Amino acid sequence: MPTDEPTLTLDDAAELVDAWLVHLRGMGKAEGTLVAYRRGVNQYLAFCREHGHDDPIRRRVLSAWLAHLRDAQQMQGYTARSRLTAVRQFAKWLLDEGEIDANPFVDMTQPAVDEKLVEPLTLDQIRALLATCATPKGATAERTYVDVRDAALIHVLAETGMRAGEVLALDLDDVHWKDNPAYLIVRRSKTRRGRTVPLSPQAADRIGRYVRARRRLRDADRSSAFWLAARGGVLQYSGLYDALAKRADEADVPNFHPHKMRHTAAHRWLAAGGSEGGLMSVAGWRSPQMLMRYTRAQAAQRAAEEAKRLGLGEL
Repeated sequence: MPTDEPTLTLDDAAELVDAWLVHLRGMGKAEGTLVAYRRGVNQYLAFCREHGHDDPIRRRVLSAWLAHLRDAQQMQGYTARSRLTAVRQFAKWLLDEGEIDANPFVDMTQPAVDEKLVEPLTLDQIRALLATCATPKGATAERTYVDVRDAALIHVLAETGMRAGEVLALDLDDVHWKDNPAYLIVRRSKTRRGRTVPLSPQAADRIGRYVRARRRLRDADRSSAFWLAARGGVLQYSGLYDALAKRADEADVPNFHPHKMRHTAAHRWLAAGGSEGGLMSVAGWRSPQMLMRYTRAQAAQRAAEEAKRLGLGEL
């Protein structure tokens, strides 16, 4: 039964967040997971502080926060679920560590999810993105490098559907562009399972151009990371996002986000007659539900094209 005394004060909870994250890191959790968990718990504790809730480990307080995310912030269901997962995992650790006597969040209902259709890019839009990477005569060495790099990134993302984090995590030894057939090795995945990703000769050609441009960068030989920023250092997600968002603006591609390339690649695979099992293997999906989520937007179009190829009307 709830009492009037705080189960754990807000200040105490805030001080324990770092210890929890150290524990998760020791358990081998991916860095991306730690970032998401920290964001979720810190946002919850900030809500508690703003609204005068000094006892954050209360079911009614968490329910109020979830309502705030839905109504005030108009947060999508999947994002709200991610935030709730972070707080629930934090509470579970607090119980395991003896910081609280009971975990009231165990059976909290997940926020409802409105399935959002993400339209893949058209072939014309992909080509428009690539066209922005054409280097004009007399361009600087930096502009030349960025154009070659971004063209390779766009091609790889649109063809393979790899997650942006997987692409950025590639090392030199993971990129087998000279092989026939060419392929990439994903060692660090969201699902913690490695896989190989096939590459077309066209993608291998663009990567080869990038490799030559990369060699000309100052101090490039000091890093084993495959993708480098133009002015030194490893290319980070923020750099990739800014680079591709700029290309999308120039190409007049609306509502662009790097993750849209994953939807695009999945649609293109199935539309070209690729199997669902093959797509799941290449994309690194473990359940058909993920495949359906990423390919729903153009399912009717693909079905119509398939019906035309089958020619079932020829009786």
